[in-house]
Amino acid sequence: MNVLRAAIGIFGLALLGLIIWAAVSMTDLHGTFFDQFAVVSTLPWGIVSLVDLYVGFIFFAVIVFLTERSWVVAALWAAPLLILGNVWAAIWLVIRLPHLAKQLSKPDWPTS
Repeated sequence: MNVLRAAIGIFGLALLGLIIWAAVSMTDLHGTFFDQFAVVSTLPWGIVSLVDLYVGFIFFAVIVFLTERSWVVAALWAAPLLILGNVWAAIWLVIRLPHLAKQLSKPDWPTS
C-alpha cells in the first residue's frame, strides 16, 4: 500500500512539474496559456481531449462523494478538481488510499 501511495505521489509531483514547465516555457514563442488554450479549443481532438479530461474529473468527484463521510468535506475535495485537476486527485489518493482500500475490500453482499 505504501509503495502505491508513493508512486501516486511521485506521479502527482511529476505532473505538477510538467504543469510548471509548460507555464513558464517559451511563452514568447508559443503565447500564453490562454493563447494556446484558444488554439486547442478550436481543434476537434482538442475539444475531445478537454471533454474527456473534465468527464474524468466528474467521475473522480463521484468517487470522492461516495467515500467521504461528509458532503461538505467531499465538496471541498471535489470542487478544486475542476481547476487543479489530477494533481489534486493525486493528493486525495495519497491521503485517502488506505481508507479507500479498506472500504473496497469489504464485500457488500452475502458470500454464502
